[in-house]
Amino acid sequence: MDPRISVNKLGEYMTATPARRRQIVKDQKNRPAFKAARYRDARDAISSLIASGTAGEARARDFAEGLRRDPGGSDFAIQDRAHSAAAIDTFVEIRGAMKIDDLIAVSADARCSDAVEMAGVRVVARPDALLLDPRSLAVVGCVKLHFSKSQPLDEKGGNYVATAMQTHLERNLSAPGLVLSSRCYVVDIATRRIHTAPKARKRRLGDLAAACEEIKDRWEKL
Repeated sequence: MDPRISVNKLGEYMTATPARRRQIVKDQKNRPAFKAARYRDARDAISSLIASGTAGEARARDFAEGLRRDPGGSDFAIQDRAHSAAAIDTFVEIRGAMKIDDLIAVSADARCSDAVEMAGVRVVARPDALLLDPRSLAVVGCVKLHFSKSQPLDEKGGNYVATAMQTHLERNLSAPGLVLSSRCYVVDIATRRIHTAPKARKRRLGDLAAACEEIKDRWEKL
């Protein structure tokens, strides 16, 4: 298996301790064949909300309340629905900090699951929504969600994720010069913070490349 890492884990890796970095690579390489996806309900609902604009807020809140009232399934499923409902409510409360009203927001589809290659590592990006220019329909930004309560993104980590997302859009879905750093949003639900890609990217891209070289080296030795 070639080296791979999710973009959110790469953001965590950028500010982690050496021991945590080693564990992140180990976990990414030894992923279980099946792992129940957490926050799937929240991810789907928030992606739809972004695409529908303010008109979708009432539906999102109703959906969250329905998740809370649903008693079915395992303890894991019940807990995950409760966490998803809370995440949806949080996003509704903080979404105004994203300036996307002048753009066309669309839910990301299968085309957007492509990864971006960095220093021999496949960085899995998967934006949750794309932001399009209303005239040209070119992709100019995106929204990436981060749900982890145990490993939230700090400001530096969030900026690194946003930088990687901008690079992914430029290489795979748009072109350099069209993608706006200020419209590449990373939403950390646990901290209620919204990060964007910094305008000055050269140093951060260098940092990401160096980290991916380190990840590749660790991967081959595990």
